[in-house]
Amino acid sequence: MAHAQAEHYQPVRVDSGLSGTYTSASGRGGFGAVVEPKFLIHDHVGVGARFEGAVQFGGSFGSDEISMSVAALASTLLKGEFYPTLGTARPWVGFGVGMYDIISQDVSTGTSMASVDQKAGRYFGIAPQLGVDLGRLRLAATYNMILGADIEVRQTVGGAPQSTSYSQSYFTFEMTFRFGGGRKSRPAPIEAPPAAPAPAPASARGASTI
Repeated sequence: MAHAQAEHYQPVRVDSGLSGTYTSASGRGGFGAVVEPKFLIHDHVGVGARFEGAVQFGGSFGSDEISMSVAALASTLLKGEFYPTLGTARPWVGFGVGMYDIISQDVSTGTSMASVDQKAGRYFGIAPQLGVDLGRLRLAATYNMILGADIEVRQTVGGAPQSTSYSQSYFTFEMTFRFGGGRKSRPAPIEAPPAAPAPAPASARGASTI
């Protein structure tokens, strides 16, 4: 364990704070919270987990503006981070993989005939990240790519049926604060004991006895 941890940083850290989310496919936005416990196995590498929960509001689909009022999202990911520098301001890149839960959605249709297939449930996803550590403050952007959870909207326009899928992948912009994981304090230098006085030359000792 002594060799499998960061040399210059405390090995255990937790990043926690608030986040804002945005789904570009529907223009839906919201807010949430995120917690990331990590272990630094090297000064430049950390591994751990990511837990995020968010609530989104608004958004619409298609030319008929089929609206979605509420969507609740939660994710549980395993992740790794790479820190290329050792300074106080540390840019980093991360990558997470795990499960996303879409908890609830309310959908209302537009003026024309339309139906919506909701994909509520648990889905696999990946999460590439970019960020920077500014002392205890951390700023980051994450793209949450949820696989197989598209919303399908079927409409009848001019007597012709149309079907369009909309991704539920979303961006997270977060501001968190670090607990632990700071730079290790340097040990105080050990002062060497004073050198013993050199013995007098043999000629000087003989002269003193005469």
